[in-house]
Amino acid sequence: MDYTRFILAFTLLFGGIFLCQGQEPSFSQSQIGPNNFLNKPWDLEYAPDGSLWVTEREEGKIVRINPSSASKQTLVTITEVSSTANQDGLLGLALHPNFATDSPFAYVSYTYLDGGERRQKIVRFTYSISGVNSALSNPFTLIDQLPASNDHNSGRLVFGPDGKLYYSIGDQGGNQNRNFCNPILSQHLPTQEEIDLQNWENYPGKILRLNCDGSIPTDNPLFRSVQSHILSIGHRNPQGLVFSSNGMLYSNEHGPNTDDEINLISKGKNYGWPRVVGYLDDQAYDYCNWSLATDCENLSYSNGSCPTGVQALEESSFTDSLYQDPLFSLFAVPDSFDFNDPTCQNSWICRPNIAPSSIAIYESDAIEGWKNSLLTTSLKRGRIYRLQLDSTGTEIVGDTLHHFYTPNRYRDIAISADGKTIYIITDQSGSTSDLSGRNVVSSSNLQNKGSILQFSLISTDLEQEFPSNRLSCSIWPVPSSGHLNLEVNEVKSNVLSASIRSIQGNIIKKFEGLKAGRNLLDTKQLAAGLYILEVNDGGTGWQTKFVQE
Repeated sequence: MDYTRFILAFTLLFGGIFLCQGQEPSFSQSQIGPNNFLNKPWDLEYAPDGSLWVTEREEGKIVRINPSSASKQTLVTITEVSSTANQDGLLGLALHPNFATDSPFAYVSYTYLDGGERRQKIVRFTYSISGVNSALSNPFTLIDQLPASNDHNSGRLVFGPDGKLYYSIGDQGGNQNRNFCNPILSQHLPTQEEIDLQNWENYPGKILRLNCDGSIPTDNPLFRSVQSHILSIGHRNPQGLVFSSNGMLYSNEHGPNTDDEINLISKGKNYGWPRVVGYLDDQAYDYCNWSLATDCENLSYSNGSCPTGVQALEESSFTDSLYQDPLFSLFAVPDSFDFNDPTCQNSWICRPNIAPSSIAIYESDAIEGWKNSLLTTSLKRGRIYRLQLDSTGTEIVGDTLHHFYTPNRYRDIAISADGKTIYIITDQSGSTSDLSGRNVVSSSNLQNKGSILQFSLISTDLEQEFPSNRLSCSIWPVPSSGHLNLEVNEVKSNVLSASIRSIQGNIIKKFEGLKAGRNLLDTKQLAAGLYILEVNDGGTGWQTKFVQE
């Protein structure tokens, strides 16, 4: 599968229907480099010259890749980087907005050891080119001694249109798993004395806003009369940050079992964690603070339970005038939801969270219907989720769509300058789900480990053959695995037929004597890939695409 090319079309979440009156855009998929081309990749950036830059988390390398030739060059190896867990090491990367002109700077975040204690910092490097060689050098530290952990460091870096640097720092994985006795600090705020002493211990669970030299912007918000690097509070693990062209900042954030969040970040707001997950709706989440338990270190942690003597708090018990609901929850479920559904392979796969690892915004006209969409990658579902914004960018409208399913963990996403190609880096290990979302794909069965997947728009005009007199019809299921249901309304002749063509237009199979209503089309003999279904009603007809698994 390393270099093969095949075609994918899109489906709605948990399957969908394609109408004959319209069609979804189609993409070719290819892989840049072989499996394990990248070592623990974390951040992917599309550079002004069209190259792809990737941070390799464990080895502390920043590599530059030519997407056409798959040639790879190491720009720098940061020897100070320390990675001993799955969410530490070299993380975020941001190129200066004027990188191609007078400010050839790359900003990175990473964890390191200070006296044996894990910390994180933000460092600026200068990019230089000498002949065919390029490198990053002259490190300058913007801020260091930030808290770090073996879990939930977040670490995403982006530049805003205001020229400021924005950084997400997670809640350090407190109150769960091996850190279950550590309190979550997402609602804790620094004192003025701590800021004066450059003590950042209360920065976890926040989004920060910094000047390019690491100092505190004078227009940052006040929290309890204290100005710091903090832009917003109440976050869990926001691994995605992106600005729209009109200056709106969006993030995505991992939920604990449900309610991954899509947030519109506003200055001085509180996004609720750990008291609120998703919408403040008292559904499927209560907060239990394990750190309050007597003799916590000798207890055994259990997800979804609360130790003796600690009260579980409903979301509605939280009040703060600064509280802000998310734009969207992926996906909210009621209290009655069965997290141990016996029809799922295991309880983890049943949880409705998707593990959103990064976010991008699509603002091009190149892909029809995609403009002003948020794209979020999923570690747990092996796809991207597309959420359409309204004209103001302040609401999600329509259905949540998913695209580009493969049995992989999608780590980060980048979009080419012309909007016609989408790049996704994949994890080397870890579990994800199959296409149904109900069975586990283990590390050994990941398809494109440690690589870059390239999805390129195919410009195929299927309206030319039947430019008018459209039929009213629909097909399902999409993708197909052995049959298609074709439903046709208002048949005008007695010669209704259908053909399946290859993407090149060659007829593969014909179906004669079809009727109004539902028709069952046998597709068992088709190889996996993208096909064209052509329906003809005595000169009136239409075409659409479908995927055969």
